[in-house]
Amino acid sequence: EWDGLMNIFKRGDYHLDNNLVERLNRYISLSRRNSLFFGSHAGAKRAAMLYSLACSCRLQGINFFEYISDIINKAAALPPKTPDEKYRELLPDRWKQTHIDQ
Repeated sequence: EWDGLMNIFKRGDYHLDNNLVERLNRYISLSRRNSLFFGSHAGAKRAAMLYSLACSCRLQGINFFEYISDIINKAAALPPKTPDEKYRELLPDRWKQTHIDQ
């Protein structure tokens, strides 16, 4: 494992710790107490998806409220039986690319 360990010092895109991921998990941990009261399993699944999107937006440097309002409007305009690929274009990393290009 020595070569992998030495890459931390040779490359600038390697990190010595995983604080970024731990800080993102902090938001989930802080809401754990409130998560007991989602009302149903379906509500908990929806909340988990929203947390996942919020953390992905934070990693991408995207304002979550701007992102979520835009994709809700775009998703509402999509016709039924839209292919999954159209929905994948609304994920934070692809959404960011389309807004950088504009």
